[in-house]
Amino acid sequence: MRRRDFFKRALATGAGLFPFTVGGVPVRAYGRTADIGVLSAAADAPPTDRVLVMIQLQGGNDGLNTVIPYADDAYYRARPTLGLKQTDLTPISDTLGFHPSLAPLKPLYDSGKLAVVQGVGYANPDRSHFRSTDIWLTGSNSDEVLATGWLGRYVDYQFPNFHDDKTSDPLAIHISSVLSLSLQGKSGGTGIALQDPVQFFNLVNRGNQIIGTGAPPTPAGSELQFVREINAESLQYSKQVKAAADRGKNVAQYPSGSLAGQLALVARLIAGGLQTRIYIVSQGGYDTHATQGSRQAQLLGELGKDVAAFQDDLQKLGVSNRVVGLTISEFGRRVAENGSQGTDHGTAAPLFLFGDRVRGGVLGPNPDFTRLDAVGDLVYTYDFRQVYASVLRQWFEVSDDGLKSVFPRSLTLLPLVQLAQSGAFAGDFNSDGKVDFDDFFAFAQAFGSTDPTYDLDKSGKVDYNDFFIFADNFGRRRT
Repeated sequence: MRRRDFFKRALATGAGLFPFTVGGVPVRAYGRTADIGVLSAAADAPPTDRVLVMIQLQGGNDGLNTVIPYADDAYYRARPTLGLKQTDLTPISDTLGFHPSLAPLKPLYDSGKLAVVQGVGYANPDRSHFRSTDIWLTGSNSDEVLATGWLGRYVDYQFPNFHDDKTSDPLAIHISSVLSLSLQGKSGGTGIALQDPVQFFNLVNRGNQIIGTGAPPTPAGSELQFVREINAESLQYSKQVKAAADRGKNVAQYPSGSLAGQLALVARLIAGGLQTRIYIVSQGGYDTHATQGSRQAQLLGELGKDVAAFQDDLQKLGVSNRVVGLTISEFGRRVAENGSQGTDHGTAAPLFLFGDRVRGGVLGPNPDFTRLDAVGDLVYTYDFRQVYASVLRQWFEVSDDGLKSVFPRSLTLLPLVQLAQSGAFAGDFNSDGKVDFDDFFAFAQAFGSTDPTYDLDKSGKVDYNDFFIFADNFGRRRT
């Protein structure tokens, strides 16, 4: 349940009339329908637990040479030069194998922490890098253009007061110089773009000194005031980001390279306590029209080693159960190789999800070389928005209304993430299988104490952080 919904239900059922306190303040003091006050602001604060890390493989990764259907002779007939030999692959089934450069991901796969979703694409695919990238980032149909991104619309729904009441930590971070289109909301960006926390902090502080204070009562003055407000928000975020980066430490050893550096930074920020729930990183170079063999081997080698190091780091830092990773690419490549030992722009391709909570294994049938489109490319099995919607529902627990606000069309969800809710879960203090007002009353009485039963974040004290965790779980029932 969303925190705001919890507080609205509390008020509607009269919970605000009971004479108990939270933090020494009578709960009835918050019983205002028009303005829920302090608790209303808390309702829109980002939960600190679950994190999504999206890895964008730029250029269009060749899916057929990433997860290879080695048991199908049609694959080798279409790729007499680029076809990878079965003996060179890292097998994951009797018919499929990873590219040899992805061998570092095999332990994750074997432990059930890596999922392969086959045949991901969309109807009437566009083979332009720019247009298809926009489609994947906005979640649009191929015949429509959207100005907002799928993650931006999610933030708009989940945190409707985001642009008025800024959170202390950014809700989303794109490790880049420019914010991703996926994070554009109806009123602007819903996250920040940065490449280095220290540089970001220094840049924002320098800007704060240059802009100064005071503004003339003119249209230009209004514009200047707006710039100052944006800079003030950036200053707030820069301090939090830098502090988290300073606190967080990488434990695992990362390879050298751009993607490794981005993932290492994400791990530091998560471990450092930043409450950001969405991170976007990227790896370029997948547009392999020529000499694909060596180029893709290098790129997938970096991807495999970097993701393995990232997951190892999260595990050693004790935060791996809070993170789910997802790879995307604007399209796959054509079934048949070209005359330059490469492949041209294609359609559907597999993508990866990884993390402790992922439902590991292969989802979807192998590529069907007897069922190609008019151009001779693979027909998609799953719409990419099914993957997005499934992650939002299963990982961030977005409601039906929330999914409709992000994706108006109805989408069949896929079994991608498994939440640990089979036994007792946070907030079910009386172990009756649900988190309800009986648990709320008990929690309120324990607020401010050191009772370990109600100390949900194990900080040594029952405080507002525990209250936020309880609010996130309110309404859950044992499944």
